[in-house]
Order: sequence, then structure tokens, then C-alpha cells
Amino acid sequence: MTANTPKRYNLPRSSPLGSKTTVEHYTLIATASDAIRGPADFPSGAARSALQGFPTHIVMLAGALGVALLAESQHSAAAYGVLATALALGLVPTRKYWIGRRSGKVAIILAIGAILGSLAVGGDLIRILVAASQMAVVIVLILCVALIRPALAELGLDHAVAAIAARAPRSLRGCAILLGVTIAGLGLSFGAVSIFGGSLRGRTDDDATAARAAMRGLALSMTLGPSTASVAAVMAAYPHVGWGDTLRIGLPIALVGIVIGSIAARRLTISAEPASAGELTRAILAILAVPAAAVLLRLVFGLSMTLAIATAAVIVAVWLLTCATRAATGKQRGAVRQVLLRSDVQLGEAWAQASAETALFLACGLVLGFMREPVVAESARAVFAFAPRGYPGLLVMMVGVPLVTTFGIHPMALFAILAPVLTPSLLGMSEPGVFQAWIVAVGLSMIVSPASILTVTTVLSFGVPANRLCLRGNGLYAAGVAVVATCLCLVLS
Repeated sequence: MTANTPKRYNLPRSSPLGSKTTVEHYTLIATASDAIRGPADFPSGAARSALQGFPTHIVMLAGALGVALLAESQHSAAAYGVLATALALGLVPTRKYWIGRRSGKVAIILAIGAILGSLAVGGDLIRILVAASQMAVVIVLILCVALIRPALAELGLDHAVAAIAARAPRSLRGCAILLGVTIAGLGLSFGAVSIFGGSLRGRTDDDATAARAAMRGLALSMTLGPSTASVAAVMAAYPHVGWGDTLRIGLPIALVGIVIGSIAARRLTISAEPASAGELTRAILAILAVPAAAVLLRLVFGLSMTLAIATAAVIVAVWLLTCATRAATGKQRGAVRQVLLRSDVQLGEAWAQASAETALFLACGLVLGFMREPVVAESARAVFAFAPRGYPGLLVMMVGVPLVTTFGIHPMALFAILAPVLTPSLLGMSEPGVFQAWIVAVGLSMIVSPASILTVTTVLSFGVPANRLCLRGNGLYAAGVAVVATCLCLVLS
């Protein structure tokens, strides 16, 4: 049975939601179980939410975002600690979904290694835990962005995406997909790939070309803002680097990446269902709303770009769900309740899928804290004293990190170990330049690694085998972008 074919279950007759709603929720739960290749029983919170009619995950999401905003506004280490502890405890009931996955195993190894290492060298364990708690906002970003996709689906705007791409000239449709995911990724993160994949799958004459364009687009969006949790994690490691400083370097890299991707893309034929002008307009506005609202929150309230996008995602999702409930209210009784519960179950599905990455990012926070302990940092600098400086050193990092990840190693594990060592002084460039270099290295790693969440999402969304993507499909593109990005980082930093 494929991940797209939901299993059937005998449903309880006494369900308070009514037969239609119950069938929809159990179908979503079964589909989620197949997608994450886990047992058929979804996390207990989602099951209780479906049976009792309470949007558990949405309420938890609002609480987590509130604590994150409080922690940032008050610069409260205690609030960060509470949030990180709550997120870590949340991994316990979902352990069956992440502990056996590669990212989950790496997270356990990194966490145990960081704790035992700190005890061995006499490091300050409390200081390391405080440093690790900063990664909590990364997890909040993952959870908040996950709410956007079900909100778009409730309005039925998914099919309009294919219609937008089909309107571009045939020779530029690959570029249209790449550019569309680059922009949409700023607000939808991996959901942008899922939406484009669900809209285009089976409607093009070459789904692999469309899938590769979508992967490259999300990687380029990372140079413009925290479109993925990996970018937010790098931001947390470089708290003194401003978004404007990184954008000055990231925007030219993104433009060059789009040009290279457009030249390399094949012509595409897209057979899309027609969409009205109103549907096209609503789809475009919905996609642009999150990054626009995030910039506004950043400028008006001074939020970090990570929390600005997380907050904007929730605001836009609430707006979209409100529109969906208004449209559905007149059609059937209890429509508002059904919309909320469907979105809540899909949000729970996204949380389960992201649980391994949640564990990994928290573990990477521990490693970053450990590597910055004075005795460890001094020893590491001595070990890496032979590393080449300037252009050679930067190029080795941008090419070497993606190549290592092709063996299934998560790029954030390498970042946590190497970032405290490959300092701006060692590479001979400014801190924003090093920050953007890491963003490019992580982004390129995600498009060539068979184990990245981007590859998994693309395979499930477009139905294209991983061996037609990754190093075989994106290797030359990644090499070209790495060479040009290295030059731009050195020149512009």
C-alpha cells in the first residue's frame, strides 16, 4: 500500500463528531501513519482531538508561540528553558515516530556525546543547557508554518498553483516553479514543496524536472530568510548578525541560483485544471501574505525574523481558516467545527513527521553549547589550524559539507560541530558572510542528500524516486551555485 492510499478502519458508532467527520479524521490519521512509515495508531493527542472535538494541537501551538514571544521580548533565559523543556517532553509520547529514524538516532548520539563530553572536560553543563534552549524558537517555527498548508487546502486553492505555473511560457515553466517555491517557501517552508507537488504531480510531461525545480527553489529561499528550521538554527547560532546584513549577500546568491536553475531546466508541458481569476488572485495573495506580514512584524515590533515568520504564519492561517469557515457555514451544520478539527489533525500529522528533526535541533543546540566551552573551543581551533583560509577554505566548506551529507549525515550535525571552529577570522571574512556561507552549504546539502527532509517531502509530494533527485539530479546545479556563492560571499562580506 502506498503512502497516498489511506487505510480503512472500523469506526466507533458512538463518535460525537458524526459519521462523515469521523471518516475524514480517521482517513487523515491513517494517511499520516503511512507517510511517516509508522504504526497505524496516530499520537494519542490527535486521536483524542478527533474523538472529543477539541483542537488540541492548535491550542498547544498558540501557547508555544506565546511563550517564545515572551522569552524574546524579555530576553528571559527562564522562558526559553521552559519552552525547550516542554518541547523536549513532547518528544516522549511520540518517540515511536522518531527514535528509529536516522535523524532521531543522530540526535540521541549528539545529545549523549555533548553531555558526557561536558562532564569529562569539566564544562559548565548549565551554561550548555541555556545555550541549547535558544533552539526552542526553531521548533516553534516548524510548528507554526505547518498550520498554513491545511488552511490553504480548506479554501481549495491548491489547484490554482498549477494553473499559475501553466500560464508561463513552456520554456520558462521550470523557472516559474523554482521562483514560485522560492517566494512561497518564505511563508510555507516545506509546505511550499508539498503544495506545488500536489498541484503538479501527474500534470507535467516530466515530474522529475518539476521536482528538482521545487527543491532548488526552497534551498534558495533559505538565503532570503528563515524559510526552514535549519536557517533559524543558524540564526540562533549567530545572534548578532542582522537580517538586513545577510539579505545583502543572500539576495544576489538567490538571483544567481534562479538564473542557473532556469538555464538548466527542461521545457515543461503542464496540463492544469482551469482556475478563475479570483482563485488565482487569492492563491497569490495567500502565498505572499506570510512573508509580507513577517517583514511588517519585523519592522514594527522588532521581532527576530524567525519569530516574525512564525507569528505571521499563524496570523495568515487564522485568516484563511476564518475565510474557509465563512464559506462553509452556509453549506452544512457544524462546518466551522469540522474545519478546525481537520486542520488540527493535519497539524498533528505535521508534528509527528517533524519529531525527528525536533529532537535533532535540540541536540544540535547542546553540541553548539559544548563546542563553545573555552577548553573545547581552544582544542578544536588547534585541530583545525591547518584549514585553508579565504576562497579555498570557503569553497571546501561549501562543497565538502554537501558531499558528506550524501552519505546520509544531516547537515545540522556538521554545522553544530564545525561552526564554532570555522570562525570569520579563520575564513578571512565577516560574520554575515560566514552566516550566509553556512546557509548555502546547508541548502545545497538538502538538495543532494537522500536523507534530508526536503528529499523525503519531494518524493512523497511529486512521486519521483530519490535516485532521480539528490546528487544525480542536483549535483551539477549544486556545484555551480557553490562556486558562484563562494565568490559572492567573499566579495560582498
